Amino acid sequence: MSEQTMNNAPMGVPDILMNAPLTRQVDVTLETNILDPVSHSFNSASGGRTVFQLPPKGVLDSQHAAIVFEAAVAGGRPSGSLAYTAWAGGLGAIRRITARCGGNILSQIENVGTYGAIKSNFKSQAVKENILDIRHHSSSGLELRVAPAQLFAGSPSLTYQQLYNPELDQCSTFGGSYNGGNDNTHQIQVSKCLTDTIGTGPEVVVRLADIFELFNSHKLPLLAMALVEIEIEWNAFGDATTQADPTSIQDSPVIDSLIPDAAVNAVGARTEGGEVVLSTPTMLLDYIHYDDQERQKIFDSVNSGGGLRLDFSEVLLTKGVNPAGPANGGADVANQVQSNHIIGMAMKEVKKIYVVKNFDLNTTIGTAERDADTNQMKTHRNIVLNQFKSQQMLGESYNFFINNQRVYDNDVSNPSVQMNYLTQCKGKWTCPGFSQNTENYNDNYNAISLNSSWSGLNRTDNINSGATHRYLSGVNHVIGLNLDSYNSLGSAPGNGTRIGSSPIEFNYSRVAVDLAAGAAGSSRAEVNLDFFIVYRRSLIVRSLGIDVSDS
Repeated sequence: MSEQTMNNAPMGVPDILMNAPLTRQVDVTLETNILDPVSHSFNSASGGRTVFQLPPKGVLDSQHAAIVFEAAVAGGRPSGSLAYTAWAGGLGAIRRITARCGGNILSQIENVGTYGAIKSNFKSQAVKENILDIRHHSSSGLELRVAPAQLFAGSPSLTYQQLYNPELDQCSTFGGSYNGGNDNTHQIQVSKCLTDTIGTGPEVVVRLADIFELFNSHKLPLLAMALVEIEIEWNAFGDATTQADPTSIQDSPVIDSLIPDAAVNAVGARTEGGEVVLSTPTMLLDYIHYDDQERQKIFDSVNSGGGLRLDFSEVLLTKGVNPAGPANGGADVANQVQSNHIIGMAMKEVKKIYVVKNFDLNTTIGTAERDADTNQMKTHRNIVLNQFKSQQMLGESYNFFINNQRVYDNDVSNPSVQMNYLTQCKGKWTCPGFSQNTENYNDNYNAISLNSSWSGLNRTDNINSGATHRYLSGVNHVIGLNLDSYNSLGSAPGNGTRIGSSPIEFNYSRVAVDLAAGAAGSSRAEVNLDFFIVYRRSLIVRSLGIDVSDS
């Protein structure tokens, strides 16, 4: 390497900017700031926009920067009638979030609710229940129901013991009896329900590091950077007409807190339209002020010929459609539907790929099948998760092509193998087994999820008995591909896979079923595929501004 090239190469990152413990003692002063936005607007029917500008001082403790907001029911609806969706929680309120520096985009994340929920599933169940459910007001809890009546009956029924989400189902169980031994009820606990007055309901706390990979890997030297700006674009929650509009209901980040007992989750089953008001969000920031010697290290890096280089991971969202299956012609028909998707990413260093799958409910076929279920498990519309899920499809298989090479010798069709490849991305994928794999919606296999209630010795087993079985089956089936050499190396250059001139391709196949009996159990509708592609980028901070590149 020539001397000139070496002088212009970005300098190494000072250790005080890494989110890792220091091996030496450093004197610092901490400053905590509650930051108000410079602009904020929100309309429940259409969403809104909020902008924060971070003061250029000190070093931002990025890993702990957080946004705080609260929503309250409006439009004359009763207090406590709405809650956030079970998986994404309050993350679903954010549609897109963008970080800018000096007007240039540092990082931008689309569909924050779904991507944030995917990341949260790589955390342990204890963390999800005790931390994320509290911060995001999601509902990840699980309990084991042992049927008291079965202790006397001695029956080998598969429903002797079942798993259930206590936010969606309240039932009688051995050693603890809800509802005096009567049928199950389905009411999200009061502490998670939106009130009708701002300041009295649950506040949502979203860490920026849970969204931006940049904030998770580095502290930001704001003292040496141009003005950093965070822009939040909010999802629409709903309005007075939402109850009569299935599309608006499906896209809303809130659900009815009282989950309706209905044979199908039809429009009439929704009692609340989702109309809310939103508090003016605030941002919680911690600034670290170092001594002159440590600050000089930062300025020396910034003022060098190559500038201060921070390697980080960015997330790109792109979409595809698996087409509808053929019509039945008056008989039960099952057909394999294949599609090939060109993802692109040529010349970029890709680290992970996540694929989310859901039926398109807005097409003609999707509208007809909107309330479909398979063995009493909802496969299309979901009134406790809305759009924030990834549904397992019947008979699905897939393969990736990277640099003109098949990633797998044979298409991946076994759900357990699919799960194994997903866990390679970040570690253990934490969710109930029936939420990731239904064995093609096998009724016996999924009897582990609550689908019955007991009153005395009388058992009721139908679609109304257990919301856990009905709405949480197969909803966390995310396809994952890890292209990093070592997860522990993070965003280090060369750790990912450099894509050549040939784009990434994804080949996908599933079974589309059309029943002669009608759309109630069919699955012909188009399937929307969302690709979250994690790739490496470099932020170079110079005295006159910043550069962001894929090199």
